[in-house]
Amino acid sequence: MSFRSIQWKLVTIFILIAIFLITPVGLFLNKSVENQNYDNFKTAIERGFDNWQVNSNYSLEDMLSYLSVNEGRNAIIEFAILDAYRSYTVIDIKDLCIKYSSDRFYSDNDENGRLFLNELLMSENFIAVLKGELKSDKNSFVSVNGRKYFDYARLVSLSDGDYIIYFRYDSEAWKETLDEFNSIILSSLLLSVIISVFLGYLLSRTITSPIIKIMHKAQRLAAGEFDQMLEVKSDDEIGQLTKTFNYMAKNLKDTLNEISSEKNKMETIFNYMTDGLIAFNMNGEVIHVNPASLRMLGIEDFNITFNEFVNKYNLDLKLNDLLNLEAFASKEVNMVVEDKILKAYFASFTDEHKKPEGIIAVLHDITEQEKLENMRKEFVANVSHELRTPLTSIKSYTEALLEGDIEDTELSIKFLKVINSESDRMTRLVKDLLQLSRLDNKQMKWNMKEISIADLAKYTVNKMQIEAKSKGHILECQIMEDVPYIMGDKDRLEQVMMNIISNAIKYTPEGGNIKVHIGKNNNEVYIKVTDNGIGIPKEDLPRIFERFYRVDKARSREMGGTGLGLSIAKEIVEAHGGNISISSELGKGTEVLIKFPVINRQNSD
Repeated sequence: MSFRSIQWKLVTIFILIAIFLITPVGLFLNKSVENQNYDNFKTAIERGFDNWQVNSNYSLEDMLSYLSVNEGRNAIIEFAILDAYRSYTVIDIKDLCIKYSSDRFYSDNDENGRLFLNELLMSENFIAVLKGELKSDKNSFVSVNGRKYFDYARLVSLSDGDYIIYFRYDSEAWKETLDEFNSIILSSLLLSVIISVFLGYLLSRTITSPIIKIMHKAQRLAAGEFDQMLEVKSDDEIGQLTKTFNYMAKNLKDTLNEISSEKNKMETIFNYMTDGLIAFNMNGEVIHVNPASLRMLGIEDFNITFNEFVNKYNLDLKLNDLLNLEAFASKEVNMVVEDKILKAYFASFTDEHKKPEGIIAVLHDITEQEKLENMRKEFVANVSHELRTPLTSIKSYTEALLEGDIEDTELSIKFLKVINSESDRMTRLVKDLLQLSRLDNKQMKWNMKEISIADLAKYTVNKMQIEAKSKGHILECQIMEDVPYIMGDKDRLEQVMMNIISNAIKYTPEGGNIKVHIGKNNNEVYIKVTDNGIGIPKEDLPRIFERFYRVDKARSREMGGTGLGLSIAKEIVEAHGGNISISSELGKGTEVLIKFPVINRQNSD
């Protein structure tokens, strides 16, 4: 236990109280003994002068004879000079000659007499009478050569002159009594100190023990152990302190649980939010980065400052400008990171006093939005172009007919055929656009039934044989045994198959081979259409299902294509829960693979 602890401080206070109580008592007793002895000394002398009828008719010789009769018996009786510690001395005031002295330290030799007289001159009482006072009895010690004593001086006028009778009372007379008193006081003091230590320790334990328990609990509380409660054993201040500690521990636990819960919620939100979030402090040092930010930036660790961040991505931003943004204001910038386009929102966050504490950057991946926007613009441009071309042709041929060519029957028929062909082209385009619109807006009405994809494939292939033979192609259909049924819209699936087979016929040179395979793989039915046609360049494959996208635009238009067939096919296949993919090699042919899930008979039953 440390000597600076409250327990030892309380013990020390008890000891000091004992010392401060006993010491004044000792001093008081010492002073009382001294005063009592002085009073007895003074009273005896004054009583002696009252009883001694000395007058101006006495001479020095008469006075000395009286005082020294029977070896000073009269002085002993009159002035209570009862022992060797009391003495009297007669001094001639005229020449300060010592006429008589009973003091044991006085000798009548010249040297000793001179030294003794010097001691007398050090007494305030003696000097006072020497100056003319009748008597002087100041209660004060005279200290000479290590001796202490009380003194008393009185002027006596005799027939032959004035004399001073000087009395002394040596402190040695009551030293033994004082020593006994002091011994008792010292023993009492020692005993009181021991008792104070014992009682102080016991009493302080009643105070410090609960405090020590509270301290240990507080240390464990600070270490994160929040289930710390103390037993309340009293209703005094310590009990109130214990209750307050328990209340504080409970509130702290509840508060920290709430903070921890909110922190976990925020961390979960930050970690799983699709937008990236980066936080910087006032010095531009990163304090938080969520996984989405790392994915968007294509890095594994974010260990750069704000200035390094803006410099790396060429952002015209400054930390101080962002810190001084008004409340709820933000700065938006676009970032290009490899093949991604990110929109970054920068805003400051503040403390409870509305003072900025740092910067938060929220990253939003707008790559798909930009692609969709570009596709929308391209779609509008393509639609406009696709409609403008036939309209221009129709208008040109119509104007030519109106200007007089209508009289030429052969030419008129040629022009009308072109107008009819362009009208059909516009009709197909509008029809495809309407179908895509219904698919996009989920307005397509499906006639879902159990159908045999094998029967549908045979029917479609037979239907396309005439077109294939017109180009000298061999169109074959191969079907595995026991191909299961699927749930689908027969007309829409026929449209998909006709589109795929028609494309194979269009883009395969004369004398080509086109094969349609129908089979089952696990829980899927597949349709595979292969040809040995011109193929598709590798760089065009990712965009082959985009609307109005053509590998060979001029040739596609010549063949009457709208550029929407594959897009419609993909939408229909996916609406049936299937998927479509194309693989191709330029100059070697193309393979289109369509898969549909088979009917789960157990679930349908």
